[in-house]
Amino acid sequence: MPTPFAARLLPCLLGLVLLGLPSSRAQGTVPAGTERASQVARCLKLRRDTPPVAAALAESLLREADLTVEDELKTLSCLGIAAGLSGDRKRAVEAGARMERLVLAHPELALAFRARAYSQAGSVFHGAGQIHRAEATYLRVQDLARQLPADEAALFRATTLSNIGLIHADYLDSPEVADGFHRKALAIAASVGLEDPAILHNHVLNLVRLGRTAEALAVIDQGEAMAHRRQALAVEERLRAERAGIWITQGRLGPAQQVLTSVIRAQQTSADTPGLAGSLAKLSTLQRIAGDPTAALATARLAWSHVDGTPQPQKQREVLRAWMAAHAALGQADGVMAVGARLHALEMETLKAQRLASLAELQARSESAAAQRELQAMRHKAQIQSLNEERTRLLRKAGVAAMILLVMAGVGFGLLQRRKNQQLRTVSATDPLTGLRNRRAAGTALQAMSTQRATPGMRHVLFLIDIDHFKQVNDGFGHHAGDDVLVDIADALGTLCRPGDVIARWGGEEFLMACPDLTAAQACTVAARLHERLGGARELAPGRAWDLTVSLGFAPFPFFEEGREGWEYAIRLADRALYAAKDRRNAWAGLWGRTLPEGASAASVLEEPENAVRSGNVDLMASYAIERLPKAALRAA
Repeated sequence: MPTPFAARLLPCLLGLVLLGLPSSRAQGTVPAGTERASQVARCLKLRRDTPPVAAALAESLLREADLTVEDELKTLSCLGIAAGLSGDRKRAVEAGARMERLVLAHPELALAFRARAYSQAGSVFHGAGQIHRAEATYLRVQDLARQLPADEAALFRATTLSNIGLIHADYLDSPEVADGFHRKALAIAASVGLEDPAILHNHVLNLVRLGRTAEALAVIDQGEAMAHRRQALAVEERLRAERAGIWITQGRLGPAQQVLTSVIRAQQTSADTPGLAGSLAKLSTLQRIAGDPTAALATARLAWSHVDGTPQPQKQREVLRAWMAAHAALGQADGVMAVGARLHALEMETLKAQRLASLAELQARSESAAAQRELQAMRHKAQIQSLNEERTRLLRKAGVAAMILLVMAGVGFGLLQRRKNQQLRTVSATDPLTGLRNRRAAGTALQAMSTQRATPGMRHVLFLIDIDHFKQVNDGFGHHAGDDVLVDIADALGTLCRPGDVIARWGGEEFLMACPDLTAAQACTVAARLHERLGGARELAPGRAWDLTVSLGFAPFPFFEEGREGWEYAIRLADRALYAAKDRRNAWAGLWGRTLPEGASAASVLEEPENAVRSGNVDLMASYAIERLPKAALRAA
């Protein structure tokens, strides 16, 4: 049974709305500032329903010389999202970049407003197909959100997790992984009373892609009601189109055609060209199934005219598949091959764009590392020169006071010996390849962390990180390439950790990171961030890249609330969670103790954590849908 390729709603619908100041307009009596605020608010309202009108209004507002910084950011958000919906990728990206520069130039802006501005800029980049740039902006939003009150920070976490889910589904072809992110986003949104129908819409698209049509229909009911309350007309029409698409797969062609006719008429009026293309693709599928392949072919071509040359790869794929199916129904093999070639070219263009972005980041990081090494060498040279000059001055004074010289020599020798001893202690505690703590030193640091009680409601958390298929790197590129990957991962962990975090090379291709004072939700966020930032393409040989992925497992200590389990206990359960992630690869998983089962000991839970998960005494969290732990022998800490 063919399932239409569900195109996502532009993530610009997902960013938190930068609200303009409401006002009423009275001819000749409204102050200029109030009038402008009203126009900015109107632009934000129109950007989804009538993008061309919103873009023109935004350009007009930006030409005014006395815009406040806040209004300029709101107007640029309106322009970027409207331009993306209209297919003007270049203008959208320019607007997003201008927003970033403006926020950086005005650090006095309120923290929450800066976070919203970055969230909108990320949505603009996402909608324009600049995924690598969008990811970096989303991470910046998460960093700012940590400094906000819990409820306000949850709003940003919900939208960011949903956007990460979109990236997994649309660009990494991982709808199972995306499902976990969408569900977490919905749970966080519900916890703070956030009503964002776009999050539900994106969840629906992913459920359809996974073939869970019954669940998708239930979420559509919820999403339509929410979109109606929020007056999100574009989202409401797209949800109705998805309902019709499911009905087509169920053979309910009559009701599906009525809904699609109504939706297409509304989307033509609102100029929602991506949504219109998706609805026309579904109508083409309906016409083909109903026995009219000629009409289906014409409808598919019309749908393509709305997305040809636009930054809408997901909608383009849906339309091209409907177009190919219409040619196939007419027995036109040449047409199928021609449209298939377009689909292949689209896939390659998207893949190339992502690879180039990853390689550009890799080059920038390499150049940065080289510059840091050169700066360090210059500092060492200056230190050596300074020491030589000091030595010369001391020798010149030697004839003046021999006794003083002897005393200074003794003191110098003691200091030198002390420094040597310190260097020996450092070397014995450091991994020689990566410069991180080694396993023994990490144990000492974790023991010290265990003596510090966590903040109420939080716990210290251990993360174990393992590089997937690392043997293939050594076998295919040589051990020197493997060493480079390990150093690269170590450097990345150093930039991602906070003051007070413990990072170490735990052994082989396995790393450890321990973070004090995290909640379970924050631990999931850290795991997702580590998973995203540590993976990616790396050029291990000239012209040869390796798509590196990592698996992560985590557990807190103490493991149970009000418990006394130490870090050794937690690391064995983190190892078990890592085993679950490695069972799938390119994933993360975590175990979080709630309460010790009645009549059970901590040792029994350690030996059979599956029972505690089933009973609800231990939470099992992962980046993908997981219900149980795979069987595995526990390794000693």
